[in-house]
Amino acid sequence: MKIHRVRRIVALMILLISLALLIWGIWPYAPEFRNVPISPADMQLSTPGSFLLDVLGWI
Repeated sequence: MKIHRVRRIVALMILLISLALLIWGIWPYAPEFRNVPISPADMQLSTPGSFLLDVLGWI
């Protein structure tokens, strides 16, 4: 009779650990914010002429 009790306790422990890991795995991450400095030159759109010069520069 004692082996059945030990099996139930071990099974319950495995079940509880599995459920804890499952909940931890699907728990949403904390929001993270980063400040990335962008220079004004990086914010400008390229003109078609400068795009062609960049493409032709690779050839």
